[in-house]
Amino acid sequence: MTTSTSPGNDIALGLITQDLMFLRRFMQGVIDAGDQAAVPMFCMYNYSCLIVHESHRALRAIEPDLAQLLAYEGADAIERARHSVKLFDDTKKKLSDIGTDFDRIIKAHRAEFLGNTWLPLARPLETDLALWRYRGRVISTSHVANFFMAFPPDQIRDAPSLGSELHNIASELARYTAAVTGELAWEGTSFMDTMMKTDLTAKDVRAKKIYQRAFDPAFSEEIKAALTAFTCALNVVDVLLTDDANSNSAATVTKLRYITLHHILSSLGKLAEQYGSRLQPSAREALADMLTAPMSLKVTQAHRHFRNTLVHYRPERGVLDHLTLDASLFGLVEAYFGEDFASFTAELRSHVSYVAQQMEGWSRW
Repeated sequence: MTTSTSPGNDIALGLITQDLMFLRRFMQGVIDAGDQAAVPMFCMYNYSCLIVHESHRALRAIEPDLAQLLAYEGADAIERARHSVKLFDDTKKKLSDIGTDFDRIIKAHRAEFLGNTWLPLARPLETDLALWRYRGRVISTSHVANFFMAFPPDQIRDAPSLGSELHNIASELARYTAAVTGELAWEGTSFMDTMMKTDLTAKDVRAKKIYQRAFDPAFSEEIKAALTAFTCALNVVDVLLTDDANSNSAATVTKLRYITLHHILSSLGKLAEQYGSRLQPSAREALADMLTAPMSLKVTQAHRHFRNTLVHYRPERGVLDHLTLDASLFGLVEAYFGEDFASFTAELRSHVSYVAQQMEGWSRW
């Protein structure tokens, strides 16, 4: 990718290039993994859409000719999946709207998978929720995958149509990524290369039974499903991405950990405000521990421009003098936090792991 002479555009192009090369390595890993790739694809789908959508949006401003050449189909579907990363921070939706989204997903799955056997005695054995774990940690469910992919819940009843749409979008994501990285030195290992068949396990369960015991009785079933999405997202960046030892992936892995933790902590704060005193003491304590930890406060209260640059790529003018193409993440960590990249990323990784384990314990999965 060419380097722009406009202030900050070279940094934006560098950030875009790093993310797309990470994505290209992941996609190669998907090709090599074959049938084992399905669940990791579910887990990375909205992040892939985030990178493609936001990089193209930035390129339209700083390299419009290139952006025009990279224009892709399925833009609306890709943008919807991109916004699912925000969780309760989506400015176009209220917390109740996210609950409604999950309520529709739960009902669509029940309508499709329950009540299909002619034998009444066998009906209690029917299941309507797939649960996937990686090395024992839940990384996705069929409800969570539906939410993060952002396709209409009722579309699950038309498997050929759904499969065709997802295939077309995946092809566009791959084409865009390959077009940008084709002549760059993107090759290398990804977290997919260390995955073993025994790492991934699947189990079909009855959603109602799972949600009844999960989290706190004050939460509705759909809010429990949303909290499950939080748990899955944290486990993806904590466990799945941990195996990416490629130094060229470090910046993007840090980005995905940071924005995931940022939106989950912010969303948990909104949940605590709305439900507050209705929660059990143990739930209130767990939320308070997660939300008031020093690293949580650092992530949620400081340097929103850091998060915005990671997502939208174009740095604000106030920090340009502190950035350099030679530094890890181009000096953004040092500019905003006054810490070196290695120390910051180690602290971030540790805190993501702490919050993920807290959420998993609370979920009772």
